[in-house]
Amino acid sequence: MDRISNLPNELMYHLISFLSAKEATCLKYASKKWLNLVTIIPLVVDSSSSAISGSFKDFADRIQLARRSSHRMRRFSLKLQSLDFAQYSIVNDCLRQVLECGVLDLELDINVKGDYSLPFEIFTCQSVVKLKLGSGFVIDILPKNAMLPALKTLLLDSVRFDDTGGCAFTRLLSVCPVLEELVIDGFNCELWNWSHTVSSQILKRLTIRRDYSKDSDNYEDYDFKRISFDTPSLTFLEYRDYVHDEFPVVNLSSLVEAKICFNLSTACNKTDLTNLFKGLKHVQILRLDDYVDTSLASLFADFSEAAPVFENMSHLYMPTEADVCWDALNVFVKKSPNLKTLAIEQLHCAYQSYLDSKFVCKCLEGYSFLLSCPIEILKITYFEGEIKELVQLKHVLEKLQCLMLLKVHVKAREIDRNLQILADLLMLPRASSKCKIQVKFS
Repeated sequence: MDRISNLPNELMYHLISFLSAKEATCLKYASKKWLNLVTIIPLVVDSSSSAISGSFKDFADRIQLARRSSHRMRRFSLKLQSLDFAQYSIVNDCLRQVLECGVLDLELDINVKGDYSLPFEIFTCQSVVKLKLGSGFVIDILPKNAMLPALKTLLLDSVRFDDTGGCAFTRLLSVCPVLEELVIDGFNCELWNWSHTVSSQILKRLTIRRDYSKDSDNYEDYDFKRISFDTPSLTFLEYRDYVHDEFPVVNLSSLVEAKICFNLSTACNKTDLTNLFKGLKHVQILRLDDYVDTSLASLFADFSEAAPVFENMSHLYMPTEADVCWDALNVFVKKSPNLKTLAIEQLHCAYQSYLDSKFVCKCLEGYSFLLSCPIEILKITYFEGEIKELVQLKHVLEKLQCLMLLKVHVKAREIDRNLQILADLLMLPRASSKCKIQVKFS
């Protein structure tokens, strides 16, 4: 027997997982041992509508044979470009066979036409640990005995919940007693029938991302009134969406890292971020991103005074623009007594008399808010090396007494100009004698 065949089964499973379905099929004829192993390798079907009636039926027969064996199927991935009504029963029969094989990792990516419904067995599977559903599923009802006792990771891509009698989304989370991670891509919650609440007492990681490219032109006709997060065990949150009017409940008492990005197209005079800020008070790493052509700074400034003291926050990234005041950043820094790393985009240089080195905008208060700031690392992600930028950076460096490292990302220029920018940066006076300057050109 060859040396590879003598390897432990778990290692061989890992090696086989890198093979295509065609290569794996050829491999099973190498020996009786490989034949058994192939029944539990990752099985991937990527078929067009025209191919499903023939090859997919053959594949379904293979799944039935695998079910009769004593081996567990580790991963099953089904990707179909389209699915017609006549093919629903073939697909669902195949899925039932897969579930009976004790599948651990199940991925379904099907472009659905009509009123296709997933087989109820999907929601009563005892073995599945990772489940991905995508490409247009509508989940309107779960069976009464729904329970996914082993599910730890749930990924939903462009899935819609439409339960007129309750909240199928809330119920789905409630029947996953060990769920640790939830990822929702293509988040179009304004089209859902749901409670407007993400609720789980055990969830640790939550990612919500809207795909703006799929939005219709009439998204303004929909309501973005409220959304709540009742997730006290959450340690990581990524949330990218249109901003909602209010956040009635924000329970994030275990949060360590948060990435927030709002599209402000739906912002209005009813928009209230107060509860969101209060809910983020335990966060250690906070990243606030801008959506294209929107500025969070102006919106945050309206509610930043209501923000609590961020006792645990050590890392903060806030998008800044040259012509937008730093009111929000000013407050955030003041309310973060243990802040060690601050990353901004641009320095605030919105004035005409920038040759006057004593001039600073009112929102900066002479940069006095930096005097007692414990920042050790300052990152500037967009820098052109203009005189007005150097003047403002000089004010900053003269205030940060604990600064150990300044990292500057310079927009690409000709070589001679880059050398001059580097020299200008190295010549800037610094309050901290330990401060080093690191420059990146691109």
